[in-house]
Amino acid sequence: MGLSALPPLLLLVLIFSLLQTHAIANKKASLYTCHSWPKITFMLQSYVVYLGGHSHGQDPSLMDLDGVTTSQYGLLGSILGRPEKAKESIIYSYTRNINGFAAMLDEKEAAEIAKDPKVVSVFPNQARKLHTTRSWDFLGLENNGKIPDYSAWKVGRFGEDTIIGTLDTGAWPEAKSFADEGMGPIPLKWRGICQSGQKDGVTCNRKLIGVRYFNKGFAAAAGVPLDESYHTARDLEGHGSHTLSTAGGNFVPNASILNNANGTAAGGSPKARVASYKVCWPDLNVATGCYDADILAAFDAAIADGVDVVSASLGGSPTEYFNDGISIGSFHAVKNGIAVVCSAGNDGPSPMSVANVAPWIFTVAASTTDRSISNYIALGNKKHLEGRSLSASGLPGNKFYPIINAANANLPNVSTTAALLCESGSLDPSKVKGKILLCLRGDNGRMEKGFEALKAGAVGMILANNVSDANDRSSDPHVLPVSHISYTDGQLIFAYVNTTKNPMAYISPVRTQIGIKPAPVMAAFSSRGPNNIEPTILKPDITAPGVSILAAFTEASSPTELASDKRRFPFSVLSGTSMSCPHVSGTVGLLKTLHPDWSPAAIKSAVMTTAKTRDNRRKTIMDANNEKATPFVYGSGHMQPNRAMDPGLVYDITPEDYLNFLCARGYNDTLIRLFSEKPYECPVNNTLNDFNYPSIAVPSIHARKVTLTRTVTNVGSPGTYKVRVKQPAGVLVTVKPSTLEFKSIGEKKTFLVTLTSKFFDSRINDYTYGEMSYIVYLGGHSHGQDPSLMDLDGVTTSHYGLLGSILGNNEKAKEVIFYSYTRHINGFAAILNEHEAALIAKHPNVVSVFLNKGRRLHTTRSWDFLGLERDGVVPLGSIWEKARFGEDAIIGNIDTGVWPESKSFSDEGIGPIPSKWRGICQHGKKDRVRCNRKLIGARYFNQGYAFYAGTLNSSSFQTARDHDGHGSHTLSTAGGNFVPGASVFGHGNGTAKGGSPKARVATYKVCWPPIYGFQCYDADIIAAFDAAISDGVDVLSVSLGGEPVEFFEDAISIGAFHAVKHGILVVSSAGNSGPDLGTVTNVSPWMLTVGASTIDREFTSYVALGNKKHLKGASLSARGMPSQKFYPLISGADAKAANASTAQALQCEPGALDSKKVKGKILFCLRMDNDRAGKGQQAALAGAVGMILANDEQNGNDILAEPHLLPASHINFTDGKYVIAYINTTRNPMAYMTHPITQLGTKPAPFVAQFSSRGPNTIQQKILKPDILAPGLSIIAAYTEAEGPTNLIFDNRRIPFNSQSGTSMSCPHVSGIAGLLKTLHPHWSPAAIKSAIMTTASTKDDNMEPIRDSTYLKATPFAYGAGHVQPNRAMDPGLIYDLTIYDYLNLLCAHHYNKSLINLFSNESYACPKSFSLADFNYPSIAVPNLSADSVTITRIVTNVGSPGTYKVRVKAPAGVSVSVKPSRMKFKVIGEKKKFKVNLKPKVKGKPKGYVFGELVWSDGKHYVRSPLVVKHTKN
Repeated sequence: MGLSALPPLLLLVLIFSLLQTHAIANKKASLYTCHSWPKITFMLQSYVVYLGGHSHGQDPSLMDLDGVTTSQYGLLGSILGRPEKAKESIIYSYTRNINGFAAMLDEKEAAEIAKDPKVVSVFPNQARKLHTTRSWDFLGLENNGKIPDYSAWKVGRFGEDTIIGTLDTGAWPEAKSFADEGMGPIPLKWRGICQSGQKDGVTCNRKLIGVRYFNKGFAAAAGVPLDESYHTARDLEGHGSHTLSTAGGNFVPNASILNNANGTAAGGSPKARVASYKVCWPDLNVATGCYDADILAAFDAAIADGVDVVSASLGGSPTEYFNDGISIGSFHAVKNGIAVVCSAGNDGPSPMSVANVAPWIFTVAASTTDRSISNYIALGNKKHLEGRSLSASGLPGNKFYPIINAANANLPNVSTTAALLCESGSLDPSKVKGKILLCLRGDNGRMEKGFEALKAGAVGMILANNVSDANDRSSDPHVLPVSHISYTDGQLIFAYVNTTKNPMAYISPVRTQIGIKPAPVMAAFSSRGPNNIEPTILKPDITAPGVSILAAFTEASSPTELASDKRRFPFSVLSGTSMSCPHVSGTVGLLKTLHPDWSPAAIKSAVMTTAKTRDNRRKTIMDANNEKATPFVYGSGHMQPNRAMDPGLVYDITPEDYLNFLCARGYNDTLIRLFSEKPYECPVNNTLNDFNYPSIAVPSIHARKVTLTRTVTNVGSPGTYKVRVKQPAGVLVTVKPSTLEFKSIGEKKTFLVTLTSKFFDSRINDYTYGEMSYIVYLGGHSHGQDPSLMDLDGVTTSHYGLLGSILGNNEKAKEVIFYSYTRHINGFAAILNEHEAALIAKHPNVVSVFLNKGRRLHTTRSWDFLGLERDGVVPLGSIWEKARFGEDAIIGNIDTGVWPESKSFSDEGIGPIPSKWRGICQHGKKDRVRCNRKLIGARYFNQGYAFYAGTLNSSSFQTARDHDGHGSHTLSTAGGNFVPGASVFGHGNGTAKGGSPKARVATYKVCWPPIYGFQCYDADIIAAFDAAISDGVDVLSVSLGGEPVEFFEDAISIGAFHAVKHGILVVSSAGNSGPDLGTVTNVSPWMLTVGASTIDREFTSYVALGNKKHLKGASLSARGMPSQKFYPLISGADAKAANASTAQALQCEPGALDSKKVKGKILFCLRMDNDRAGKGQQAALAGAVGMILANDEQNGNDILAEPHLLPASHINFTDGKYVIAYINTTRNPMAYMTHPITQLGTKPAPFVAQFSSRGPNTIQQKILKPDILAPGLSIIAAYTEAEGPTNLIFDNRRIPFNSQSGTSMSCPHVSGIAGLLKTLHPHWSPAAIKSAIMTTASTKDDNMEPIRDSTYLKATPFAYGAGHVQPNRAMDPGLIYDLTIYDYLNLLCAHHYNKSLINLFSNESYACPKSFSLADFNYPSIAVPNLSADSVTITRIVTNVGSPGTYKVRVKAPAGVSVSVKPSRMKFKVIGEKKKFKVNLKPKVKGKPKGYVFGELVWSDGKHYVRSPLVVKHTKN
């Protein structure tokens, strides 16, 4: 095979909760054809009692079978009183392969027998509905009537001697499709019969080798005796003959219907043997369709008869596997090596409508072929429209006829709605006669409407789709000339008829057209995913032709099924997933002939992994509404039989794997043993992620990352496979190994797929359907700093006009735009579909169009640690003193709002509000947030969030009040007032205050309770930035973010640029995705990005073990142990509940602990994915007296003090291993934990928090990120009193201050410092303030050693940027690296944005410099990711902001790099003077350094030290 591409994996990432349904519903199912079937609700008295499998083997004796029946009489007799009553009640005894029976029972009897331990399930005998020959040419098996050598027909010997059975309405044995001409003897393996009816003999032959009928379940539902027409396997409806001939019909030349679609009819396996199992019947009394009792009997018989493939074009609403007759029957079939193919259902286009969802079933959706049987409508206004039809004749003369809207042809006392739908008895013949009637699709059958039109005297009918059926048109054999048109064309005709005095029309005769494009197109009726029983299994699996399929039909009924239609045809055209299902069944027959040893799962895998998702234009398959279809519609794609013959690799699944799957879904061992009838025990570490399905569906990514296992088996020649992944948007996908080498057939290889969540738009490009909310960014405004209301209205009107040009009119634009950004940021947020978003993105006035993505949110010793105070006293040299505590600086915070009653926002000692403030205090619907002279503004933004959350009815969504705590914490850290006596449960006692304690603060609430794991949405974030800029803030603090994306597609980046352009510094958090490299977010060069570090304070709780070993942990628990004594110690793994895995119990997950084992003990839990405080809650609920929380290896030494609900101590990974070893090697392990104490002056400090996101910058590596490091661990600050400190539902504690950790906490430390610098230097630009903070930072800890990581290894600038912030030194940096807006535009130019886009972005006339390089961008840090073989020269310009002086350079060169600086000395005489210097970096050895190396460049005049980090890497060859 050589070097090949790995068969594509279908990657689906869905963010919604997994829902399991275990209810037994008494509901109807359906024959999956596109005809309308009446829906009747009734209570059934017949039940199916399912007992699992048999132990009597493949070939049971009559004694075995009698023994089964007798045992069933005994079982039911024990409920009913005696076996004789059971004999009267039982209507079916399943004795061969399926163990169970169907019986007439009342509700109480059914409930009683369900309790028997031998019973797997009891469920009502539910009704099912039934869910042709250009298709094989379209699928590539023939080419214009000739069969090429590579065709699966020829290679697979036309399915010779494979046996295909269908469960359906029977067979019309006289059909030529079932002739046995050219067929050899019946295969010896066949054990079936040809069952004759009471009066109707059905003759079998060497083609149609078996027929049976099953009617007892139907009879039980009907409740009346069945006449002779219900005692025959003959097909009286046509559906069964159609599906059976599509799967395995013989070649029949000159097949057609009404001289249309002429060609040779054939099934997918034309030389296969076929057998019919009739389970579906015409309606009788209250019974309709096909019943589970009969279906199970048919499956049992088919398995015993020896079929190879079962095709079942029927189904109902999906239910749990053990309550579904089709699911049960198909499991036993697959267990016996029989592939089962089922229809997906005709309930589309509604989502979650797909049926037959068990993983052992092959579920088929429906799509079109490239043939249409069509005609044309000519209107009197010379407009021509294409429709679909199979009418036998054209209009009675080549002329135009009057056309009438059926709504205007109603009889007296009949509603216009009924007449519009052409319902029975609704039309007035005096108005209709001699005219073409215009009817609307819906309610009654399509051909029934034609019959009503004919009865009323119409000469023809135009059938127009309703909006839900869109473009889904059918070629039906109407009784009069008809044309079926799309919704859009229907609207045009209705408008013409309603606005024209004498409307006229003509309908052309029908003709067959071949080679139409696009094809395939998904049928609107085809049922959709996601799978609502088990979302990790994608359904449907595949799509195949199912629209206007020509195949054999009964001659007992007309093609319209109307009693008045006396026409009879040997072939007919039908549409539905009932028609697509046998296409796949026939293809499976070919593969069974070609590969007789392949399992059903291997065949299914071959068909799925070779499917295509492109149409005959080589574009993505479209849905009927002209939108891109998704895997929820087509599964793996459109079937390609010729490719399925040689898939290369398959994902195989054994019956044991299916049992493991059931185990992972929560079925217990006992039930599964009954189901499988063999010894079975659930594996210990078994998850749905490891189920070897050919498609991959992840309904929920927990903790950002999910890893799945798959195993492939080589079924082709030896070769090496390399993986290629098309990642779902917003999801990082890695595959290990990425190369698989196979040396022999049957060889297996396992690989891992890891999916890491980035943005919420991970559900966009690959599978989202319908509409999403997008942000259309247009750049800046030209109306100046203080626009008038007329200016703002003009902007909004221009937005309506721009979007209206795409949508058709401005009114539509007004309906979908929910934010118009009018003040400083130019753009809008609107609900658009993917196509509309793509169209507007092409407009020359548009900078970018991106999704309204979700983002996540990223305390008072810290100011003492930073040198602003010393033991509560503010020294004279403190920046607090010199900058007047940030007086009158205005700090805005984009977060979760504010708790206004907090003392941190008291205006005591604060003067009048600055006159520059233009903001408001926005009140909620019921909740007044009171502002004052400290908290001067509050706004909330929720429209972007509402798009995902739905209607926001609760008043909690209409307020700026903080119900989460995060916003109050960050805002008070940046600018909170002095609050003495602040603590958390008495820990960390001191005076709380912000970085700028006398600053004014304003809150912009954009974050709300999580939806799909995200709290803050881009549309709201941009609206908040636009408002904050207009309100007059000086500093914006933004402790939230997502994965880094290009600058113009990042809401925070866009908002920050416009803020910086207006002189506002934007400080943002680096993210909490460390310690992995390349995880830093908020990477735009105009933002100040902050990482997180520790301070020299710890909240310590010691763990004492029974062996006298003492371990240091961290905690903020409110109380200590119940008494000062040792307690028994137990690992969560040893305390697992019966239904939990060891891993779940060790991680103390909800429901995983056995309270009997835990009560009164200290519980040992492992940190991993679930919430740390949540583990404490589970421990407390289980009765533990305390908890030891130990880090896993990844979290290392990163321990956090948190306000647990019970005494707890958080210890590091090394100590955790020690405790586990102690537990496992000690007979009676004991432990005690001390009450937490506050320790000050701990060393070393700072060190970088493990969670703090790291560089390099993945968007632009020449800009080092993060920029700076600041305190972010165990920070005490103000909190909401609407939540407990753990944010857990059961936490009823309320405290005014709380301790939190994260880069969310480090960010406002720097925001507060920026407020001080803004007060001290009001004319400094945002870049100047940023430079002052960065160049004065320290890279040493309080031991005067290099700052370290939490692993105790030396940290790098990728962790700390320029270093740890030093506010007092930032007051007087000496020199700064300043940047103007034009410098940022030059950077964008060098970053490959074009001039037009940059002009829109800046709203200024701009031309890219001819020779600007990113090496010359005046950033305070220097990053060279591409050091060439020769050298790289960097240019920088410094501005003097201190006293006159001479600066000399000092360089600590990165290892392996030679660094020279020219000039090496600079003399400054005045403030504001600028000097330029160049830095040349050259590798000492060619090709090295290969990895990153680090150094620093320092300018000093003896007083000031202006430091820049150097980050260098050699260019890759």
